[in-house]
Amino acid sequence: MSGPLFEQYREALRRGHMSTLAGRLEDALEAYREAARLVPERTLALASQGTVLHKLDRWPEAAEVFDAALRVAPDDETTLRARGTAREERGMRSGAAADFERVAFVLDVAGRASEAAEAARRASELDATPARTALAERLARTVAGSPAETPPSAGAEPAAEEDQIELPPPPRIVAETDAEAARNANANNPAESWPALDMPSAPPPPIVGPPPDTEGLMAEAAALYDAGDAAGAGEKMLTAVAVHRAAGRLDAALDVCFQLLAIAPGDPHAHLAIANLQLDRGWTPLAREKIDLLVRLTSLTGDTQAEADVHGLAAERLRDEPVGVASRR
Repeated sequence: MSGPLFEQYREALRRGHMSTLAGRLEDALEAYREAARLVPERTLALASQGTVLHKLDRWPEAAEVFDAALRVAPDDETTLRARGTAREERGMRSGAAADFERVAFVLDVAGRASEAAEAARRASELDATPARTALAERLARTVAGSPAETPPSAGAEPAAEEDQIELPPPPRIVAETDAEAARNANANNPAESWPALDMPSAPPPPIVGPPPDTEGLMAEAAALYDAGDAAGAGEKMLTAVAVHRAAGRLDAALDVCFQLLAIAPGDPHAHLAIANLQLDRGWTPLAREKIDLLVRLTSLTGDTQAEADVHGLAAERLRDEPVGVASRR
């Protein structure tokens, strides 16, 4: 695959993920379709299309796209998880269970025992059968009896480096596979790099001493933005978010986050702040979805600080939740 072609593919994926985060689902759909046209042999764009079509309540189209992705790669973990999640949300528990059961077998063969056990448990909870219950129990015993993941069998494809690190439970998103492929595609041109988001990406500094006045922070942010310093404005606004959150003013904190997104829709730390606030409110599915998208996005932008912070948030607050977290490299 040529470097320029893969660059176009990654940019289309990035636009799709950003549009999904912003709730612009039609734009996201078009971007994912473009990515699939550019590199039809990869399934991530198709799986993402299926998820967006499901959110748009266009299930027959979503089902067709998921099926197309699985014709390309019948055991693709990302597609199976995406279809299983969509089926579960539509009340199609039996179909969802079948997808997660298949994921469990795929992960078991790959030597990813703890993830396989989690997928099997989810399948059994969705639609228990004697076979699924037995599979879940067997994999749970394997994990309980082993301090580490079961090594891959001799005939199995070696697990990628990112799959050998202990992570929070699945469903995981494997957008890092595309990052790995990009490095391989550009092996002859090591100087080539993918563009980072042109938005503030550093988290605000910790608050020391008495919390600053939020109105003053917002006034400073406005002045900085008017002067052309978007990064400085973003830092002040994120500090205001932290102050509101520490005082329990979650609605006010969310309002500031959305004001920041109005001027910097690509700021990953604004989205991370929203995810934290969603978790504070108990809106775990919404937060998990946002973090899954941020995992995909930061793996495409080269923003290592944001990528580290996404993984840190997931490890800290979603360790006991099934969340799509790509491993740190």
